[in-house]
Amino acid sequence: MNDLGAGAGFKEISTSTLKAFQISIPKHIEQQKIAHCLSSLDEVIGLESHKLDTLKNLKKGLMQQLFPQEVA
Repeated sequence: MNDLGAGAGFKEISTSTLKAFQISIPKHIEQQKIAHCLSSLDEVIGLESHKLDTLKNLKKGLMQQLFPQEVA
C-alpha cells in the first residue's frame, strides 16, 4: 500500500487505484471459527486474570501476617 501512494509530504492513493486493490476475506464459516477461537481466548484471559487477583490477595494477606503493623 505504501508503494501505491503518490505525493511528497502526504501520500495519497487515488480512488481508481484503491478500487483495483483486492482484499481477501475469509468465508463465513472460517470467520465463525476465528471468532470462536478469539472468544475462547478472552475467556481464558478472564479466568487467568481472576486467578492472578486471587493470588495477589493471598500474597497481601500473607505479608500482613508476616509483618503485622503496630497499632498506635
